[in-house]
Amino acid sequence: MLPLSTPIKRRIVDDFAKLSGRHDDPRMYGGPAGDPGLIGAGSVSWEVNGDIASVAVAGVPAIVLEIMHPSVIAGVQDLSSYRDDPFRRARTTLGYVLGTTFGNTEAATGLIERVKRVHARINGTRPDGVPYRALDPELIAWVHTCIPWMIMSAFERYRRPLSPRERDRYLSEQAVIGRMGGADSVPESMAELDDFVERMRPKLGVNEQTREFFEFLLTAPFGPSLPASLDRAAHRLAVHAGMSLAPAWARRLTGFDHSALAQVALVEPYLRLDTRSLRWAFGTPPHLAMARERAEAGAAGRVREAPARLRPAVPAAG
Repeated sequence: MLPLSTPIKRRIVDDFAKLSGRHDDPRMYGGPAGDPGLIGAGSVSWEVNGDIASVAVAGVPAIVLEIMHPSVIAGVQDLSSYRDDPFRRARTTLGYVLGTTFGNTEAATGLIERVKRVHARINGTRPDGVPYRALDPELIAWVHTCIPWMIMSAFERYRRPLSPRERDRYLSEQAVIGRMGGADSVPESMAELDDFVERMRPKLGVNEQTREFFEFLLTAPFGPSLPASLDRAAHRLAVHAGMSLAPAWARRLTGFDHSALAQVALVEPYLRLDTRSLRWAFGTPPHLAMARERAEAGAAGRVREAPARLRPAVPAAG
């Protein structure tokens, strides 16, 4: 007889997959024995992005920070199908993070190139008359940076603190992916991240298109069916919880700020339950298990050396 925990775990995994997809394709995460992929099994990225709970709760704040740039939200509103398929962005974003971090070299590189081809078709004019193009290196850098920035914030709050050297290594490893995606300059350290965010802040804001997307976040069918009033309250808690990982200026600007009491009484219990239940249900996620098996088959613990034109300056592990 199966233990009671088995169907509960299966239900958690299945519910997560309905929103974010099943990331267990051996063509992506399997592959040639010893292939470490774009980053490698000895990296900080494999530990941080291997924590499915941290990646999951980072999704909302990463997306909200991205669309605070008026050119990003213009592209989303003009060409995205999120209204017709509310789960598609979550699936593709998570798939990109996991595929580029844990996929074999050929599959991960192919994924990046496919996304670049899609972005090449996204061009237009914002409501304020400013032209935009999705392959603008600065936009690519901003969208890229928001993802590891928020994942690292979630990991440090709900998994373990990282040392200053580990933070810098993580950003440096992830920068390889950002540059391959079309960014000219991507933060490779906490100091560079702080400088980059400060440079970008004057360009960020909330407009009518952003507010429309926020309304989508508060009403899209992300969870179990609930009465309308309770459903909106549940959505609002989820968005506020995710945004608690973002800096205070972003919370204030988007309207997703809340009191310290709400943080202690509602947000922290919600996020701690969410992250713990996801880790408990998944154990070792299939994408991580396949990537480890592939890499360790011939190159246990070795971090891939990227081509010179892409390689970040990664300090030795302390």
